[in-house]
Amino acid sequence: MEWRLGMVALMVGLYGLVGAGCAPSGTPSPTGLAARTVPTVDKATVDACMVCHSTREMQRGPVLDGLPAWYLEAQLKKFQTGQRGKNPKNKAGQLMGVAMTKIKTDAELTALAVHFGNLKPKPSLRVIRGDIATGRALYATRCASCHGDKGKGKRELNSPPVNVQEDWFLMDQLRKYASGQRGVHPGDVGGVLMKAAAANLSPTDLRNVVAYIAKNLTVTPPLQKVGPPKK
Repeated sequence: MEWRLGMVALMVGLYGLVGAGCAPSGTPSPTGLAARTVPTVDKATVDACMVCHSTREMQRGPVLDGLPAWYLEAQLKKFQTGQRGKNPKNKAGQLMGVAMTKIKTDAELTALAVHFGNLKPKPSLRVIRGDIATGRALYATRCASCHGDKGKGKRELNSPPVNVQEDWFLMDQLRKYASGQRGVHPGDVGGVLMKAAAANLSPTDLRNVVAYIAKNLTVTPPLQKVGPPKK
């Protein structure tokens, strides 16, 4: 029940952002979002988001800190327009889709993206075990061309960094791409490409590549160490 209460709090907080409005900051966004002036986000809204998007809650969404604002803005818009969050097989996505109906303007959406995009990446959990050498080879041939050798992402390809996320979330999203829970809307071009990229990878392949990312590319220290895979 806690995760449901968390989503209720998130939606209430997002509604508060719409109802109360945001005061213009008067300064251009440091994230390079077309040099726009964006409103600030009130603390209640941020606190509501953090119910799910922090390291305190186990049944939660991803930590957003460290992801670039341009990527966060693009994903929020996909939830808002139904390119994400409408697949009944993806329950977490549906919850986020419902939450995003409370955001009514582009300025409010951008404010959230800029806020989290300006935060430094958090130390992340390491819970995925795999063969690092195999994962390195898979990453080099299947991932690096879009996400970069160091996992920093490539803005020109609209490819996000993978070196600031917790490994459990990377694994969860790859599984959803591979199983058709994500990347099914034709308007979600990046998602469709990722779905195709993950389609013929086995669960073991996915674990290996995520384990490699977590050990060799993730820029933050682990909150806990993970031992070698069980034989």
